[in-house]
Amino acid sequence: MYSRKLHITTFGCQMNVYDSGRLSELMRLKGWTMAKNQSDADFIFVNTCSIREKAARRVIGHLHKLKAMKYKNPNLIFGVGGCVAEQEGQNLLTEVPWLNLVVGPGRLDEIPDVVDALTASMPAVILSGRRPDESPSTPLGPVIPMASPKASPDFSVDNAAASETGPISAFLTIMQGCDNYCAYCVVPYLRGPETSRPHDEVVAEAAGLIARGAREITLLGQNVNSYSRTSSRRGLDFVKLLQEVDSLAGLSRLRFTTSHPKDFPPELVELFGCLTTLCEHLHLPLQAGSDKILSAMGRRYNRQRYLNLVDELRRACPDLALSTDIIVGFPGETESDFQCTMEMLDLVRFDSIYSFKYSDRPMTAAMRLPDKIDEDIKARRLNDVQQFQKTVTVAKHRSMVGRRLEVLVEGFGRRNGQLTGRSRDLKPVNFDGPPELIGRLVTVEVTEGFPASLLGVLQDDPPR
Repeated sequence: MYSRKLHITTFGCQMNVYDSGRLSELMRLKGWTMAKNQSDADFIFVNTCSIREKAARRVIGHLHKLKAMKYKNPNLIFGVGGCVAEQEGQNLLTEVPWLNLVVGPGRLDEIPDVVDALTASMPAVILSGRRPDESPSTPLGPVIPMASPKASPDFSVDNAAASETGPISAFLTIMQGCDNYCAYCVVPYLRGPETSRPHDEVVAEAAGLIARGAREITLLGQNVNSYSRTSSRRGLDFVKLLQEVDSLAGLSRLRFTTSHPKDFPPELVELFGCLTTLCEHLHLPLQAGSDKILSAMGRRYNRQRYLNLVDELRRACPDLALSTDIIVGFPGETESDFQCTMEMLDLVRFDSIYSFKYSDRPMTAAMRLPDKIDEDIKARRLNDVQQFQKTVTVAKHRSMVGRRLEVLVEGFGRRNGQLTGRSRDLKPVNFDGPPELIGRLVTVEVTEGFPASLLGVLQDDPPR
């Protein structure tokens, strides 16, 4: 019997990676298998990001590259999901008329049945995640009504049968949506308000991931440390949830992302010094170093509060590695404001950063702000940020030479005979070793530090 094949391409955040994994499981239960190449697929699904204009345009460009495949096989089904799908709706079908399916966040569970019903002669289907009383930013065409997860203060994921084996490092979404409405961010308009999964469901899924081979779990949410704050079934708060997941037998490492500095109580800070599995790494978005710009962004903290939080975290966990997000060229950002950002980079000395030029996003408050910054100024500021951070990261990596790190081996490196994995503080580490170490915890002594990774030598300590 012929097995239909699915190919998924994922752009954007870890939540999209999680959603793509869920979709592959749901399709597997319908008899689909994963295609190694797009050319072998009967259904190609692109799961997308919309947080920056560049990311959205990259997805459109990727879809146009696939156009020839539709001409060769008119029965091939194309689908797009995620935030771009929710944002663009009918406009996406206008730009990419060979699409069959456009799916907003929160409606992945409906895809298998819709795909089963789709034929080449059927008009394109749009599944929007908005409630009926919400006005879309763009016309959505033939929207299929739904009982959206946004209509309830809790949401639940049906984790029907899972495959016997899973990833070594697994993502687990514990909440979706955001209530912060930062001036530059489109996510609250596309994923809706914060909604938390019941804690018993989260813990059960974590236990299931461990049973399938996961050694490391990363808890995901747009604002993960506000977990259960808006839940009508107020169960465990985030601190208690971390403690319960930490206690699961077989778990070696626990991470979470993304955190908002305004939602970081002392109890959460203290966990970095006492939870066995909680790794010595935290992504803590700063966005800008100027109090004026932070206020205009709607971030609800100032630079001193951020610095105080960093000090508290490093007292609780001296080896904590910090990463962050930086936006340059926000409307009204003067050269003095930008220098405040550079000062913060120097004061905090992040291990790594994700840095971007500001771009207008539909529906956001910042889109209507005056005093937009010229592109050449934004490009120069972005380069200054990235070059400064490169020197800091290289210095940190070189200072680690001679240290012995616990590394979770994730796969093969680029060179023959080389393996790659990550340390507890999320540093990529490459070393020579046998393939049977994949999925194990090993000890590696660092011999060289590079801008993006560490090189080391496997030690004789028995793998775990």
